[in-house]
Amino acid sequence: MPQGRVVEKSPLFLKAVIEGAYPSLVNSLRRVLISELPVMAIDSVVVVNNTSVMYDEMLAHRLGLIPLTTPLQSLPSLEDCESGLADPSECMTRLTLQVTAESEMTVYSGDLVSERPDISPVYKDIPIVKLVKGQNITIEAYAKLGRAKDHAKWQAAVASYYYYPRVEVKDEKCREMCQEVCKNLEDPLECTFNKAWTCKDLCGERLTVEWDRYKYVFWVESFGNYDVETALREAFKILRRKMTVFVESLTQKATALQQTA
Repeated sequence: MPQGRVVEKSPLFLKAVIEGAYPSLVNSLRRVLISELPVMAIDSVVVVNNTSVMYDEMLAHRLGLIPLTTPLQSLPSLEDCESGLADPSECMTRLTLQVTAESEMTVYSGDLVSERPDISPVYKDIPIVKLVKGQNITIEAYAKLGRAKDHAKWQAAVASYYYYPRVEVKDEKCREMCQEVCKNLEDPLECTFNKAWTCKDLCGERLTVEWDRYKYVFWVESFGNYDVETALREAFKILRRKMTVFVESLTQKATALQQTA
């Protein structure tokens, strides 16, 4: 049975040691976190007026990459939105941007006004475009649920892992030689597997570096659309659903083969 131990945690970041799991399972979790979490992002933009020096297409591109808060508990599932089972108005929201410069200024993500207060830019200080006196931008933007495997603007988090290193120091001089790379050679959270191998290049046979095939240091960082606990909870739900569909498909094929045998 896989076990985990959290070693560092904040609302948007988590690092844990996972033990007793196959690499394929850990990597599947990583891939789901990166590419399949449902997230709100601006998908279409109507430019009513734009007298800035920036092209309409570039403005739309920048707006799409602004992270938006995504209250999953009050939104339909992405599957229902894609299949048409959910009301389309519940799967998207409108944001407006209307600015006329009275002097030289920078337009920020915080200037976007959303119809839903719970769906708005995560960070208010992302610069969009600079305006000089008299220039105007009037835009209507429509955000909808999506996933990062369709476009990077729907990416909610980054995740990675490395094998848990096992380091044996055979000569104390190695500690001095590796001081700049790893201050504590025996601390796998500080001295990662790659760093340990860098030290081995310096020390040679005076340092042994191995890894535990079923033990990992796993970390995930949210972009702020929702907290890291929500991201992990949603990732496990997606992974469980994929496994269920896979097992049901295998069962159906096996039954079909038995009936034709």
